[in-house]
Amino acid sequence: MTKKQLVTLIFYMFVTACSSVYQQQDCGKEGNNECQNGAGGYVLIEPKIDEDYVRKYNIPSLQLYKNKLSILNTGNWKKGDLTRQERDEALLECGSSDIWMSKNYALMKTLTPDEYNGKLLLIKRCMLDDGFTFLGDFSPCESKSIPACDLPVPKRETEKRLNSEYCIKNAYLTRCQPQSRERIINTEQCKRYPKAYFCDV
Repeated sequence: MTKKQLVTLIFYMFVTACSSVYQQQDCGKEGNNECQNGAGGYVLIEPKIDEDYVRKYNIPSLQLYKNKLSILNTGNWKKGDLTRQERDEALLECGSSDIWMSKNYALMKTLTPDEYNGKLLLIKRCMLDDGFTFLGDFSPCESKSIPACDLPVPKRETEKRLNSEYCIKNAYLTRCQPQSRERIINTEQCKRYPKAYFCDV
């Protein structure tokens, strides 16, 4: 290594170290939402979900959209040290597929608010029944009761996950395993990229 290269390397290490310290100090400031606690780095800021947001993306209902985010946000569900994939599997086994697969907010447009919230409520009750803790904000039965409040609590079903519209369309995903080779290679993704590692089964 030449002297010039050595000086350049030392300068780069110095700048990197200073940048890291600056970020950590900045992240320590109270109310700084751009930082991940304890990580000393920047993370993406979640968009503000308000009336302007739903108008921009043609979302039919602000409240229903918030309810959907609350229930389907994997981070709102905790159970021991389960991974995100395992929590996704649980949501699918509790019936989240049709909500995830609803394009252009079709369910919000075709179902009544009580029917849509009812679907979310049954997913929530299924997850709670399986021992998950819910950290979100969605409790329709505590304010205005809806028909789904009186329905039996659904149980997790592996077959519901494997044969869901979501897992048929995305059969190559780990959270959708085990799937037949035929189902995997017939997905749009594997038809487009047949040599991809997740299609070579």
